[in-house]
Amino acid sequence: MEGFLEKIVMGKKKRLLEGKQYSPREVVDIFSEREKKSNLLLSSLRNSPGPNIIAEIKKASPSRGMLIEGSFLPFLEEYEEGEAKVVSVVTEEDYFRGSIEMFQEVRKLTSLPLLRKDFVIEETQIYESAQNGADALLLIARLLSRERLQRFVYLCNLLHLLPWVEVHDEEDIEKALEAHAPLVGINNRNLATFQVSLQVSERLCRIIPPSVVVVAESGIKSRSDIERLMDKGINNFLIGETLITSCHPAEKLRELRGGVRIAQS
Repeated sequence: MEGFLEKIVMGKKKRLLEGKQYSPREVVDIFSEREKKSNLLLSSLRNSPGPNIIAEIKKASPSRGMLIEGSFLPFLEEYEEGEAKVVSVVTEEDYFRGSIEMFQEVRKLTSLPLLRKDFVIEETQIYESAQNGADALLLIARLLSRERLQRFVYLCNLLHLLPWVEVHDEEDIEKALEAHAPLVGINNRNLATFQVSLQVSERLCRIIPPSVVVVAESGIKSRSDIERLMDKGINNFLIGETLITSCHPAEKLRELRGGVRIAQS
């Protein structure tokens, strides 16, 4: 595991030991509502012709430092105006300056589907995500053993929380498919060097079955990038820094989508 990932996981383990432990009992009463929303999100990403943009809110990143100095709320408003399909919220505390409280605030303010992005290593984080209204949860294949990934995908499905399995190479894809992940996010960023290449998505998407929804992540900066990947059959794109550093994120969203208005599910 790459050095910075080890540091993040160590910090996450410490926070989990000190924080509240969630259990399945706390989410039983919202099962029926969650089932409907989870199914709608997956079918929307699978069946929409795209491009579908998952717009990200993250206050900082290890490669770029601070990205949002003030309130993140204007970005949420811009994403809604620009017709993002999903909003991704990064909640890791130490390197990305996120929090579950930030996620809770976003949940209160939007009806858009929400992806919680964090470094999930314990079951309690899955229950916490469901309890706080997440529609999808990031599971990084690189962080989890095959058995643990299978268990986490199973739990997410049980809680009607869409398991969003992130992969970086062929081995990760093998693990994701063994776990029966319904959605795979291909991260174009090299976790050791932070270098980004769209060729990662172009290479890996060819070995993912058509039944699995594919999302391209990282390094997508322009409409031409999107068209390049759509030519390979990818219709879903998770975009963060390109939108956050834009003067007008709503306009940037429209530009990335090619000016086509996409109805929200």
